[in-house]
Amino acid sequence: MSISQTLEQWFAEAQAVAQIVAPMAAFLGFIGLGLMYMGSSWPIIGQWKQDNPRAANQVVMGLLFVIAASTVASLISFT
Repeated sequence: MSISQTLEQWFAEAQAVAQIVAPMAAFLGFIGLGLMYMGSSWPIIGQWKQDNPRAANQVVMGLLFVIAASTVASLISFT
């Protein structure tokens, strides 16, 4: 097996994994973001949110990255 075939196979496997993992990560991120916003009335989450004021922004940036990565992976599969 040549190096180009090995690289092609590796990228195909990486793309398949990314297409499985990205939607799961986005789903869990949206659930976590919802818990952060809606669960603020719970003392544990409210205190954690006060201690980490930038956490929601970081989750949103992570979700945007995951959505962008899954979009690129989908576009690659069409070519």
